[in-house]
Amino acid sequence: MEVEPVGTTPSPRQPVQVTGVTAELAAARTKLREVAPSGHWEGILAEVQRLQSDEHMAPLAALQAVYAKLASGWLPPISR
Repeated sequence: MEVEPVGTTPSPRQPVQVTGVTAELAAARTKLREVAPSGHWEGILAEVQRLQSDEHMAPLAALQAVYAKLASGWLPPISR
C-alpha cells in the first residue's frame, strides 16, 4: 500500500486573526483593561460577571456597561 506524502505547512505561518463576536469581546476586554485603574481589575471583572448574571446582560453589553461606568467615575473596591 502506498501512502502519498502530506503537504507541509508553509513557513512563516500567518498569525491567527480572530473575527466576529470573539474579536469584539477581545477588543472590548482590552479597551476595558487599558482604562482600568491599578488594583481594580478583579473588581471590574466581578462587576462584569454581576451584570451578566443578575441583569442577564450579554458578555459584550456587560463589558461596555462597565466601561461606561468607569468613564463616569465609578470605581470598584480594591481587591486584596
